Amino acid sequence: MPLTAPANVRTPRRRRVPSLHPDELRVAAIDVGSNSIHMVVAQVDSSGGISVLWRVREMVGLGRTSFPSKRLTKVSMDRATVTLRRFLVEAHRWQCEDIVAVATSAVREAENGGEFIERVRSELDVHIRVVSARDEARLIYLGVRHGVGLRGGPNFILDIGGGSVEFIVADAEKPLLLESRKLGAARMTARFIKSDPPEPKEIKALLAHYEEQLAPVLEQVRQFRPRRFIGTSGAILNLAAMSARDRRSGEKNGDPDDDARPTILLPDPLERTVKSLTSATADERATMPGLDEKRKDQIVAAALLLEEVVRRLEIKEMQVSASALREGVLVDYLARHRPELEIRREAPQPRRRAVLDLGRRCHWHREHAEQVARLCVRLFDLLRPLHGLGRDDRELIEYGALLHDLGASIGRARHHKHSMYLVLHGDLEPFSTDEVRTIANIARYHRKAFPTRRHPGFARLPRHLRRTVRVGAALLRIADGLDRTNCAVVRELTCRTRKRDIDLLVHSRGDAELELWSANARKRLFEKTFGRAIAIRGAD
Repeated sequence: MPLTAPANVRTPRRRRVPSLHPDELRVAAIDVGSNSIHMVVAQVDSSGGISVLWRVREMVGLGRTSFPSKRLTKVSMDRATVTLRRFLVEAHRWQCEDIVAVATSAVREAENGGEFIERVRSELDVHIRVVSARDEARLIYLGVRHGVGLRGGPNFILDIGGGSVEFIVADAEKPLLLESRKLGAARMTARFIKSDPPEPKEIKALLAHYEEQLAPVLEQVRQFRPRRFIGTSGAILNLAAMSARDRRSGEKNGDPDDDARPTILLPDPLERTVKSLTSATADERATMPGLDEKRKDQIVAAALLLEEVVRRLEIKEMQVSASALREGVLVDYLARHRPELEIRREAPQPRRRAVLDLGRRCHWHREHAEQVARLCVRLFDLLRPLHGLGRDDRELIEYGALLHDLGASIGRARHHKHSMYLVLHGDLEPFSTDEVRTIANIARYHRKAFPTRRHPGFARLPRHLRRTVRVGAALLRIADGLDRTNCAVVRELTCRTRKRDIDLLVHSRGDAELELWSANARKRLFEKTFGRAIAIRGAD
């Protein structure tokens, strides 16, 4: 499908993409909502901090007809797919490594929502996770907590979406109440508002419905005695902007054309704004300062609901937050990927990072693995004149040593073969197929049978890599023996190389008798590979 956008799709002004440091991660979070599709591009640094670099929003209106019909129209799905395709182009321009997409009530409740999800997956190769109503509220909580902080709670958070409204009470530690009601602006408009401007009987019916639906949930909110009130979502941001203009126009020296984003919403200016909205036609509302023209049809339902909540909870001041679901998706992503980010900080290089991440996913014994790898590459460096291998071989041997015990997470018996399997299927994307096979074979031959062309996994390697495996496995067996107690008692190795034999001197922090015995018991492959006898003993 060609990348084309409908005439009403607005392309935001492009910003220069800043360079990306190796230990930083860029993620795009996409919220497929009932009214609009949002995307934020954020950068996560090595300490876990999140910085939003870019935002884009497009009013698509998936829920405009789906709420009465319970089906997404082909036109709305086409528009959403084109918008998502354009967003993905921008995400790649921003060098995002991951794209996390969620969908809320319009897709969640549509009979053909699965068809839309599958279409996006097949055409754009993006998986959209449909979140439950409760999880949507949880993600909004995470986003608001990240954006404004929730100290001095309890805090009441209100989010008016197109399909649902979320009622949240929370402090800085955890949510205390997560409730969602099917009272979203698009849904209520489709059900109650038929005239332009709305007729008094339509508004009366809508307010009666709000009274019935709001009373139980607001009673739950009151029981927590919230000290601060926070509103989020596009509808509330628009109403706050309109109310702020109304307030400034009535103030001495006030500037009604001030475009600064409002931070608070007050009851009296809100009441005047609601009166203006309910008495105006859609075309008149579209020209009102502070209102996004594309919200002209649904803003009345949102405004009446917000006014009811403010009145019933006797809210004197509501703080406005631009952080919501998208930011919550980012925070949730960070929480789930924190170990990967810690590895990124330790290892900015993608290849080493992939190896360490595979070890983490397989619950490896990291201290033992790193000690064995350190000793293995030390042996490699000491014996370079004998084996003649280069820097690339050294890297593969080190990674094989780091992953040699990976299979122990499955079971000790045959764990060398389990290690080989886990490496082969561990998604080591920065490596070529032959490199992955080499690492896997080095891990596989750290014990038991010697490398032989009778083994298909070894035989399919190119000749020079078979040599790398033989040398790597020979060194790895000795290095593994030198950490037999898993206590890292060996601190340094030195060697004396002669024509027919080698003396390996082991410098230790304490008693290393078991390490010396174990290493000497594992030297047969070394002697076969190098054609020299080796004596492993403690340094005098």
